[in-house]
Amino acid sequence: MIGLLKKDFFILWHAYHKNLALVLVLYSAMALAMDFTFMVFFFAWISGFYILSGLTIDNYSKWDLYAASLPVSKRQLVGAKFILITLALLISFAIGTLLCGLLALLKGEPLMENLLSLLAVSFVCLAYFGVSLVLSYKYGVEKARTAVLLVAAALFGCVMMLDKLDLLQDLTLPPLLQTLFLGDLAVWGWAVVMPVGCIAVYLLCWAIATRIYSRKEF
Repeated sequence: MIGLLKKDFFILWHAYHKNLALVLVLYSAMALAMDFTFMVFFFAWISGFYILSGLTIDNYSKWDLYAASLPVSKRQLVGAKFILITLALLISFAIGTLLCGLLALLKGEPLMENLLSLLAVSFVCLAYFGVSLVLSYKYGVEKARTAVLLVAAALFGCVMMLDKLDLLQDLTLPPLLQTLFLGDLAVWGWAVVMPVGCIAVYLLCWAIATRIYSRKEF
């Protein structure tokens, strides 16, 4: 497993280290110098896309065909990608935490509020890229990326349209969800239920992706 992680890391580093450095400097400058605080949360999103790009490189290099001759299981091959996504999000969270601290010191931004937002974004990205990996193993990286982005854009568009039409306030959540996310237990809902739900989706995606990949013939 460690060998698989090293292989992906060195390939991605060789292919994208300059681009990654540019993104890191640019997003940090926009967050600190231009008051674009939301750029702090983009690191989690971007880091996952770099990992998905590794699947594209694998396809072009016929890695799966070669890997079939190695003493590693298909479960390990899939597991390495999911672990790599997890590591990438942890690194992006560490970078985001550092930037949140700098924003608090230099701009007076609310530290805990930004950290909680960063944590929420990281967990959502965990579930998002879990679903993306499943679809990538099933239909290919490009189709999966397009499908997930279109679904995300459609959901965002629906929310924006409802907001523009002043219909959001007319929507009522089920009592349990209202209690967990809007009522007295909102802190526990956002701090516990949402992360646990995202982790559960991620682990389920891991199991599904392993099953899909195990059925493939190379």
